[in-house]
Amino acid sequence: MSQENVDAFVRGTAAYNEGDWNAALEAMDPNVEFDLSRVMPEMEVYRGYEGVKAFWSMLREVFGEFRTEPEEIIDAGDRLLTRNRLRGTGQASGARTADVLYQVVTFRDGRPIRVVFFRDRAEALEAAGLPE
Repeated sequence: MSQENVDAFVRGTAAYNEGDWNAALEAMDPNVEFDLSRVMPEMEVYRGYEGVKAFWSMLREVFGEFRTEPEEIIDAGDRLLTRNRLRGTGQASGARTADVLYQVVTFRDGRPIRVVFFRDRAEALEAAGLPE
C-alpha cells in the first residue's frame, strides 16, 4: 500500500500545480484535514474539500502563481513525510519567494485524510514516527 500512497501524493501534487483543483481534491479523502497550526499558530485547520479550496484560494490571492515541489518523500507505512519546495510570486508586489515546508500526510484507503505542515524537519520526523 505504501507505494500507492506515494503515487497518490505525487499525482495530487501534480494536479494542484497544473491548476486542476478538482483532480487534486479527488485524490484526497472528502474529510481531509490540512493542519497549518505548527507553521503559523494563527492559521486554522482546514477541513474537507471546501476547507482545502478556501486555503488554496487564500494562497492564490496572496500568490497569483504558487507551486509546491516535493524534493523528498519518505514512506512510513500509512504516513508519508515530505520535504516540499514552495515557490510563488506575490500577487501585489510581483516579488518571487521560495520556502521549504515539511508535511506528514496520513492515508486511509489510499487517500490522504490528514496533512500536517511543519517548518522543522525533526518535528516532522517525530510526528511521522520516524527516527532522525
